[in-house]
Amino acid sequence: MQYQLPIFENLCPGWSAILHLGIRRAFPKGSEIVDLTTPVNGVYFVKEGSVEVPLYTSHGPEKVLFYVGPGCIFGEVSCFVAGETDEASVRARTDCVLYFFSRDLIEGTIASQHPQLLIELLRASAYKIRMYGVLLQDSLSGDNFMRVCKMLVYLVRFKEAEVTHGQKQVVVQPEMTQRDMARLMGLHRVTVTKAISRLKSLGILRHFSKKTLEITDFPELCRLVEADLL
Repeated sequence: MQYQLPIFENLCPGWSAILHLGIRRAFPKGSEIVDLTTPVNGVYFVKEGSVEVPLYTSHGPEKVLFYVGPGCIFGEVSCFVAGETDEASVRARTDCVLYFFSRDLIEGTIASQHPQLLIELLRASAYKIRMYGVLLQDSLSGDNFMRVCKMLVYLVRFKEAEVTHGQKQVVVQPEMTQRDMARLMGLHRVTVTKAISRLKSLGILRHFSKKTLEITDFPELCRLVEADLL
């Protein structure tokens, strides 16, 4: 089963070798990195920490589109598509250290001397495009319980937990609260909480906090998701 959790890390490892070409910038947790009105003529590489990209409408922030963690690039749309970023901003999810690479630098030195890095940039963009397709498909489904089930499976896969065939109990450190999951899915936190409570009553899940996700019947959770995909 493929997973499409909207968290992107380690898709651009080669960029860590050219940090000397970029501009180092540190941001404390909660600070705005890219606002809605200032054009950004470049991309950021996440060295430490993570950022979140919230989507905005006329009614304010609707949901978090995705997180970007160490070893990945963000800002490629703002870099190569002219204009203001009036639909989404970027905020520091944790204290983070970023390196900024201007568009001129990318199209000049990096393109000519480090062309393999453009493949990594393209790969990161492709993963995000695929994610949008999956999230759109999920958003068309009215079954929020199944959407939460899928996200839990995706989260286990993303954390690369070693799960053997038939293994029931799976424990990972999600580094994500139920509120975080709700924001990623564009759901109310109560909706996610109710789905988690239902999974507990079914004997599939025991505990879900930022530090511990304990699934007591992972095969059954996967069966629910796979049945919904048929």
